[in-house]
Amino acid sequence: MNKLFYFYPHCHLKSTEKEVLVYDTLTQKHVYLKESPLSKVDRESFRLGFVRVSKTIEGFVNQCFASELGYFVDFDRISPFFYGRDLEFVTSLNKERNALGHNSQSYANLLLREVTILLNNDKDDYSDDMYLQMEYPKCNAKTIKIDNILQQLSSFQYLENIILSGEIEISELLDALMYTKENNVGAIHRVMFKSFDYATELELLDKFDNFSIELLVDNSTDLARVKSLLREHVFVKAIVKTISDVNYFVGIENVIYLPVLSHNHDNLDILTQMILLEDEILQSSKSIKDCRIADYVNPNIFGHLTIDNEGYVSAFGERISSIHDSDLPFIVNSWIGQDNCIWYKTRKNKYLCKQCALQCLCPPISIYEEMGLYTSPCTI
Repeated sequence: MNKLFYFYPHCHLKSTEKEVLVYDTLTQKHVYLKESPLSKVDRESFRLGFVRVSKTIEGFVNQCFASELGYFVDFDRISPFFYGRDLEFVTSLNKERNALGHNSQSYANLLLREVTILLNNDKDDYSDDMYLQMEYPKCNAKTIKIDNILQQLSSFQYLENIILSGEIEISELLDALMYTKENNVGAIHRVMFKSFDYATELELLDKFDNFSIELLVDNSTDLARVKSLLREHVFVKAIVKTISDVNYFVGIENVIYLPVLSHNHDNLDILTQMILLEDEILQSSKSIKDCRIADYVNPNIFGHLTIDNEGYVSAFGERISSIHDSDLPFIVNSWIGQDNCIWYKTRKNKYLCKQCALQCLCPPISIYEEMGLYTSPCTI
């Protein structure tokens, strides 16, 4: 009698040429081997959710059984039926292109979920690289007319948020809020605390239930003043460059820390705190759905684009095109069909990570990695 070992459907399975991982997304129990005993044939069935028990992998299977990650099935000649474990796609850009010879915008217009529009910034407090990490406009004297951008965004049916990042005239902010309310889209104003027109914007906050404010603060900010402005839909994002900056903001309730690094390696104390140990990665609480999504797209950036005050469309600082050359639906439709679309850049595509079985448990590729500020979440 032959035996198969089936893994429970809520277990995340990952196998590379070197490593193998079985991870229970409900209990965090796992078996992680850095020297995988699986053959090429074993890896194929493992990807589908089972392995045929043999002497070569008997130890691995017994570990999985002891950790309650699956169960044995006896069979004589024909294997039991099972469902595949991969994500299923109703359609794809490749199928559409092969059928029509091009991509229509019908699917592309469903993918954009969030847009950040970089506005004005008359404060030269940080380097351009640091502003890029904040997704905030670098110091400039330019202003962008957002009405044209808002008009183009109306094509995207599932747009959830528009982030207005930087300084903006109150009249333009009011127009944007009217647009987002009419189109059932969230509006977020990201602004440096020292540029925040608190009296007027808090008044608008009471009038528009789709409006939120994201205040960027640093260690020169009067925290007592910040606390006096806190209320529903006002969020504080603290710019931290050192560990002492983290300690400075301890008294702010629900503060979101935003590490801002430099290429001069003068942020080593904060950088070492950002590095994750193997045990910390294995104690993550990702669902099976999140693990599978992380194998296909980068959830940090998927569905998100940035438009700067010169009209350039970008993702993670990588320029794609300009709205002065093409309209936004055309830009998105052309870009997402390309192999270099950064929305699809996952750890299995990164040379340093592709042989690691912790790919999907590890945080997605970040702006810090794209800028070369650190190597990966487990390596400085």
